[in-house]
Amino acid sequence: MSHSETFSEITVRATSAIPHPADALRDALFTIACALAKQGATSGDILRLRITTPAPQAFQLARRDIDLAWRDALGGLMRPVFYEAAPGDLVIEADAHVPAPREAALVWRGMTMRELAAAYSPRQQADMREVFATWNADGAQFRAGQGGLDIAYGPQRDATFDFYPATRRDAPLWVFLHGGYWQACSKDQNGQFGEGMLRHGFAVANLDYSFAPQTPLSEIVLQIRHALQFLVVHAQALGFDANQIHLAGHSAGAHLAAMAASDPHGPRIASALLLSGVFDLEPLGHLPMGAMLGLDEQNCGPLSPLFRARPEARIGVALGALETDEFKRQSTEMAARWGAPAPLCVPGRHHFSLLEDLRAQSPLLDLALHTAG
Repeated sequence: MSHSETFSEITVRATSAIPHPADALRDALFTIACALAKQGATSGDILRLRITTPAPQAFQLARRDIDLAWRDALGGLMRPVFYEAAPGDLVIEADAHVPAPREAALVWRGMTMRELAAAYSPRQQADMREVFATWNADGAQFRAGQGGLDIAYGPQRDATFDFYPATRRDAPLWVFLHGGYWQACSKDQNGQFGEGMLRHGFAVANLDYSFAPQTPLSEIVLQIRHALQFLVVHAQALGFDANQIHLAGHSAGAHLAAMAASDPHGPRIASALLLSGVFDLEPLGHLPMGAMLGLDEQNCGPLSPLFRARPEARIGVALGALETDEFKRQSTEMAARWGAPAPLCVPGRHHFSLLEDLRAQSPLLDLALHTAG
């Protein structure tokens, strides 16, 4: 925030009577996020939060389920949290700065900061409380009774994957990388999006990875390389063909899939399906998330798969027809630069609902199968 900018300070409040701590936190924080949006503020404008609860220890950010719930609602822009013990429901109060309207400067390709933020804010297209409620329920149902869950590929807490074997040995492997702007979401919410490929004879690995800002984006990219190397080493034990590894990624996961597919030091990748991705990181460097991701003038280019050499892997690109013009531009330029067919633009789908088309027979699942050959 510049010293010349004026602002007012507001406080917004939310309560939740949901008994499970992570679900209660997610519910209350989404209420906070909506209240801030109505005032023209975002999670990045939060100064501090006060959480009042009968059990403060149940809401500590060191707990993984609490950390994920926080990130679902507010992303990775953490702010100081003060806990108070008191009987009753969970109560959250957030103090935030609301910048005063002023003449906006153009920051990138003729867009103001607010316009650029909107162009790269797919959450504005959907009711995210509903999206995550559905993903959490469907993901838990899909994982129930499955073996091969939470296999560690590295020492970090989130360096794990779920493995779903094919019905035959030496099947091709489809690796899914979830989105969340490198700062939110988890494999537990996304396993169901591999069921279409499972039905068609693929083994599926659903990866987690560490988050920004605690883990810089450059390290997340390396973490994915290590995950793929782990899979190759253990291919025989897991029962898939190490020469047939096919990547698929959504949003931030599409960026990571593209980086892995074009990584000269990583395992050979047979194909990559890139869904609603960001492949040129320069515009993100102008937004608050740029600092959180550790982006600067020196690394934006090397961390942008759009500017990397075209890989040998087959490439498929898709996105929802309801996405912003910037997401459409990113996918179109990526397909053209890497010699892939023009992106599949799925009618009636936005950034998040697009993934549902991977679960049943659809043009998107057909593209996934065709790309994987």
